[in-house]
Amino acid sequence: MSDPTPVPSAAVGSAPAAEDAAHAAPAPEGTTSAASRAPEGAGPGLGGLLAFDPLSPFTAIVPIIVVVAIQTTPVPALWALGATTVLLVLTDLRRGPLLAAAVLALAAVIAVLLAVSAPIERVGASPVVIDAFGLSLQHNQVVAGVRLGGKLGTALSLFLLTGLLAGPQDLLRAMVIHLHVPYRIAYAGMAALGFRERFAAEYRVIQEAHALRGTRARLPVLRPLARRWSAVPALMAGAVRHAERVSMSMDARGFGAHRTRTERSVPRWRWRDTLLVLVCWALAAAIVLRFGDGGLVIHDI
Repeated sequence: MSDPTPVPSAAVGSAPAAEDAAHAAPAPEGTTSAASRAPEGAGPGLGGLLAFDPLSPFTAIVPIIVVVAIQTTPVPALWALGATTVLLVLTDLRRGPLLAAAVLALAAVIAVLLAVSAPIERVGASPVVIDAFGLSLQHNQVVAGVRLGGKLGTALSLFLLTGLLAGPQDLLRAMVIHLHVPYRIAYAGMAALGFRERFAAEYRVIQEAHALRGTRARLPVLRPLARRWSAVPALMAGAVRHAERVSMSMDARGFGAHRTRTERSVPRWRWRDTLLVLVCWALAAAIVLRFGDGGLVIHDI
């Protein structure tokens, strides 16, 4: 009997070696991980440099919003509003200043309207501090208006800040990975976001086509309105066709056939995300310790 053919040494352990080589091989050029890439649509500023996990900013701001919302004094809300507007500008130097100005203007309008309409029997009688142009405002009315305006402005600016730090699709993907949200629900949101962009492009094309062909409105003032209204049927028909194509494509690819699925880019929770959450939670605790002596309030009016 002849001896069995010896197995070449190169073949022994070839599978582990191939796996090690695959793990050790550098990533192809042009591909980035979700942990190292900038947020979707990030402009110049800190938002494009920090690259937090999409879920960490939302986890960090929740205690601050809750703590500021239940304070009786407007001081924490005003400090938080000022700090978050500065962070909006630094995070995105292109869109941040406009968003910060819009938040401050909205907070000021809410504060003025609430101060004017606040009933004295609810806020309590106090000395008059503003008496001009036929308007008489008491101290407690002004405090109630400034307090609620600061709280709403703080919450809005924090949500806008997290939107600048993480794109909506990245956030949905992070919820699937970290919170184990069913990917069917998350991808429904991603599809809705894709529909929005597609519908906006189709609407512009329909508007241009109607502008070239002219409208049937007799009055020139009504022609822009007629063009917008006439674009609705074509846009709805295109939406139905696109939804059917997406549905057939997802069924053909076996979407939803398995409990889990792989992702092209997986978000990673790193030390900077933990540090961000700890700093924000410590800041919320400091606000409670510093301003909690005055009591808590569930509603301002």
